[in-house]
Amino acid sequence: MNSVERPAFRQGSPVARAGGASLSAMKSRFRTRRRGVMVTAHRGHWDPAPENSLAAIRAANGWDAIQIDIRVDRFGTPFLMHDQNLLRMTGQMVDASDVTPDDRRAFRLRSGAGGAHQAATDERIPTLEEAFAVLEGTPAFFDLDVKRREDLETVAATVASLGCQDRATLKVEVQSVDDVATALELERRYDIMVVAGIQLRAKADLALIVALREADIAAVEAGFHDVNLLASAAAFASDLIHFGTTTLNTRHHCGLSDNLALSNPRATWGRLTAAGVRRIMTDEPQALSRFLLTR
Repeated sequence: MNSVERPAFRQGSPVARAGGASLSAMKSRFRTRRRGVMVTAHRGHWDPAPENSLAAIRAANGWDAIQIDIRVDRFGTPFLMHDQNLLRMTGQMVDASDVTPDDRRAFRLRSGAGGAHQAATDERIPTLEEAFAVLEGTPAFFDLDVKRREDLETVAATVASLGCQDRATLKVEVQSVDDVATALELERRYDIMVVAGIQLRAKADLALIVALREADIAAVEAGFHDVNLLASAAAFASDLIHFGTTTLNTRHHCGLSDNLALSNPRATWGRLTAAGVRRIMTDEPQALSRFLLTR
């Protein structure tokens, strides 16, 4: 299939917004919540609704944030899908980068997390613009997880062109000071708040927290191998960086998973919040919310 050139976005383009009002508002939203804990619903509130569907977003719009996975089709349009191939969620052996608008309208999403055993629903593959329309009028914002780093700027530019920077954050993996500069450039160019995805492996990684503070990055999503190191990093960041992490059964740290949390929430979510975590991504948002109300 012939490739289609995607639009190039450059600093000073019409989609870039001046003044940074939306960016400042989003950072304030995180920093004023430093004593509370945000709940992020992973891929919406799915099952039976398909993950990353409009139905899953509607079901999750009462929580603080909704994480959605973003890919970009062959025409440069961002749409919601986790996998590089559409097979699991639609039964169609189509690469995400080859998807067309007709495909998105025709392919029916399978319920829940998909797979051959799941029935097809009436939900179709939504574009990012369609997702923002569903979010309108709700208190939630999107936690955008762009699956390919080369698509980050296309997605940031799309959010800016829709004027939705006050309803979204953009996750950017940050492993070095150079990555901090990339994240900062995206924030400045498109007025969209970046959440830095970091890995805490040793005390030396605290130097990255220094660089993030100096760049005024307001939030991180942290992976870690030691809860004590996580607590040290969160304390070192003080009130300037909002620490988040995940307890997904498919992506968690130090054994602190959703499954464990359902049987012992204090030993899981309670341990994380005691360490300074202020945002938790979960597939069990109802259970997490109940725990936070009673702790």
